[in-house]
Parts: sequence; C-alpha cells; structure tokens
Amino acid sequence: MTKSFNRTAVYAVFNLADNSSASFTEKLLAEGIASRAEATPFAMEWAAEKYEAKLKDGQRGMTFVKRNTDAERAMNRVLSVCYPKADAPKPKSPKRANKTDAVAKLVKAYTALTAVEKRRFLKAI
Repeated sequence: MTKSFNRTAVYAVFNLADNSSASFTEKLLAEGIASRAEATPFAMEWAAEKYEAKLKDGQRGMTFVKRNTDAERAMNRVLSVCYPKADAPKPKSPKRANKTDAVAKLVKAYTALTAVEKRRFLKAI
C-alpha cells in the first residue's frame, strides 16, 4: 500500500521549522541573550517552573536535582530549537603544546655534551 503525500505541504512545514530557529534566536538577541550559554540558565529555570523540578547549585553552576527528567529534556529541546547545533561554529582543534621535533631536541642535547660525557654516552650504547 502506497501513500501519496502533498510534498508542497510537507516542504512548507520543513521551511517553517528551518526558519523558526533563526526567528527565535533573533528574539532572544533582542532581549540581550546572544548565545546558548547565556540562554541555558533561563531555560533551566523555565523548565524547572513548568515541570516542577528542583534546581541545585553545583560546582559548575546550576543543575537539576534529578537527572534525565522531563524538565531537563524540555530545556535541551528548547535550546536546540533556538540554537541548532548545525548552525553553531565548529570548535577549533586544540593546538599542540609541543611542536619541537624530538630528534632535533636529542641532537641538540648531544652536541651540548662535553667530550668526556660523549665518550661515556657512546660506551653505554
């Protein structure tokens, strides 16, 4: 059994969903909330009020007393609608702290040895 779908209506829903995140973000920006990180505490308080969940202050800031609740899922859902991860800039890869060549470092250390230390080193090999 095959179903026929009104593609125009389906695409209209997709377009509405695609455009909605931008309008939500613009509305939050008008309120002075420029990022997902700034919106998180407000979304957390909203979800706690709506779902009657309790919040606590932890080491890393506010969190829900019980994890994986309807309130926490609602908070994450609202934030992902307002700030979709697809639109978020990708984090830059961390720069390596040690860019020196290990072999060059050993050669430099060897050349800094005195003649006696070099002979002792070669005997040990």
